[in-house]
Amino acid sequence: MAVHVPLTLEAQLEARALMMSTNNILSPANGEPIIVPSQDVVLGSVLHDP
Repeated sequence: MAVHVPLTLEAQLEARALMMSTNNILSPANGEPIIVPSQDVVLGSVLHDP
């Protein structure tokens, strides 16, 4: 099994920029959100509010 690791500082910075979660929230194909609240998050926020 091969493991690909960015070795140089430039490669590490590029990989970090490309893989940041803030850059992967919207789909590039249609601009719709990829990340949506799951049932656990919604239920937790409802139960947490007084």
